[in-house]
Amino acid sequence: AQKESKSLRMALEWSERVNVAIKNLPEEENLPFEGSKAGLAAAHAAADVAIVSSANAGAVREEWTRHNLIEHTDIMLAQDAGTKAYCIGQLLQKGYEKDHVLMIGDAPGDQKAAEDNGVLYYPILVKKEKSSWERFLSEGLEKFLSGTYSGKYQEERIKEFQKNLSE
Repeated sequence: AQKESKSLRMALEWSERVNVAIKNLPEEENLPFEGSKAGLAAAHAAADVAIVSSANAGAVREEWTRHNLIEHTDIMLAQDAGTKAYCIGQLLQKGYEKDHVLMIGDAPGDQKAAEDNGVLYYPILVKKEKSSWERFLSEGLEKFLSGTYSGKYQEERIKEFQKNLSE
């Protein structure tokens, strides 16, 4: 029990240090990815949008509110709600069909959470965030809404994501 207690204390301390570090970032380094607001707005005009984040709920709410992104969402599921995979599973239990759920993310854990639940995944490429959001807006969202996202298109995006991670 003592070892578990020490581990939990260390995890809490780490989480608190991350929150402070994020809060202390200069404003120009703590901005949403260019194009993300337009992408979220377009998605929200046609579908429900959920934030699924492994970050602290207060920090997520503050950041998304400060950058006027929260208005393009319907629900926020953060660290206190469970893992990303768990949260997606809970959304599916609300009646969403798996091929009507698209996880947008920039990390392998995001892809895994989508795969674990059998939902679609659209990657935001590291250091290519702006072009990733532009592509989502110009073609990805339409393919998702028309039901043509899965299969070849998604596979191409995931291959591109894997290649980008290894660069």
